[in-house]
Amino acid sequence: MTSIAEVIGWKFNHQPGMTTKDGVITELPGDTPSQADQDKWTAEYKTWKAAMDEILRLEGLETPRRLAESVLTDEGKAWLTANRDLIAAERAKL
Repeated sequence: MTSIAEVIGWKFNHQPGMTTKDGVITELPGDTPSQADQDKWTAEYKTWKAAMDEILRLEGLETPRRLAESVLTDEGKAWLTANRDLIAAERAKL
């Protein structure tokens, strides 16, 4: 379950003056956003979070051994190129 605190922190760069309690926004500079806005931001956050989690997983696969293989062998180069293509596809979702 994604909390609204995570969502508004992401959406508004953790600016001061934002608070939540029990999954409800209690303070936000300006007007409290509508439920429709909150739902939209939550969906955007989930998409962003899933893409970032996958990027970090893929980047973690690029170990020193894999990077050395990409220089030394054609298979290693092909693997690295394919992995970088996957990372680029995830970044396109952001």
